[in-house]
Amino acid sequence: MLRMAILGVGWAGTRQTQAAQELGHKVVVDCLVDRDEAFLREKAAELGIDKTYTDVDEALADPEVDAVSICLPHNLHHPVTLQAAAAGKHVLVEKPIAMTVDEATAMIDATQEAGVALYVAENAVYTPMCRTLRHMVQTQEPMGELTFAALTTGFHAPDYGYPGRRSWLSTPEEGGSGVWLLNGIHTVAKLRYVLGEVETVYMGEHKATNFRRRDVEGTMSGLFTLESGVQVWLVQSPETRLRGLLAGFRLHGVEGTVLGAEEGYALLLNDDDMESVAWHPYPEQALSSYALELESFADYVAGAAVGPTTAESERRSLAVVQAGYESAASGQPVHLRERFGL
Repeated sequence: MLRMAILGVGWAGTRQTQAAQELGHKVVVDCLVDRDEAFLREKAAELGIDKTYTDVDEALADPEVDAVSICLPHNLHHPVTLQAAAAGKHVLVEKPIAMTVDEATAMIDATQEAGVALYVAENAVYTPMCRTLRHMVQTQEPMGELTFAALTTGFHAPDYGYPGRRSWLSTPEEGGSGVWLLNGIHTVAKLRYVLGEVETVYMGEHKATNFRRRDVEGTMSGLFTLESGVQVWLVQSPETRLRGLLAGFRLHGVEGTVLGAEEGYALLLNDDDMESVAWHPYPEQALSSYALELESFADYVAGAAVGPTTAESERRSLAVVQAGYESAASGQPVHLRERFGL
């Protein structure tokens, strides 16, 4: 059993504790850490965890703790990972791995030097949707070889913000961000897992007149060129709600098109007429995506398997996001290898 301390028991820390309990093997939550003592006591009772700390340093000094899960504001991912590595603890860090590619690289270097594992809690790629669509792309069944693709996601939040303890998520000076880093990091991870690595990013940003937050980005959209040469149109919007088949993947191939939504996919082959489009649910999986990412982390620590969300992998997701910001600011495409050496 990998004994883990959860650093921060907001939404992510609570969900990870529940995921460990769902998994029921390989990982056990040893203690919860949060500086809000009253909230911490309430959460510990709710989740059935006996040991708590109000200071990260106390958890890092605990010899019974093998690993930490960093569920803290994004600007703390880098410094707390360095602390954990120095204390000899394995690290699972919530997405995004860091605020910048340079920070992510420093985290990778520090954990490698300390001989501990660094892994990223990016549950999006452990879903039935991503696993099914990835298999389709790799086997070229049923739509054939890809010709082009699109990935769209959006919600409607003209005041873009989060309530209560989660308000930091959309407050840049507190380690939060706009929609492209906060939500787009998920979208980019899914794109890379399903379609392959990104070579070039060319993006722009637009705000509708009723989007009242002027300090964060509005709708981000653009064209990605993959290393395979396939081009992908991507949209990430906090201004328009996209649901059902309006959101998700559109995989266009020489034999037809797959429309991949969260709950299932529609298939339209070249010889089909529009009225015969069939809906297919994804195969069920026994564990949630959150439990599967924890199991993958435990396997990575044990040296049993290398899963899809290693620190090196999710540094690439962050590079794509950072390139998107830079491209939108400059009006020019960004080549990832030239810009980041990745």
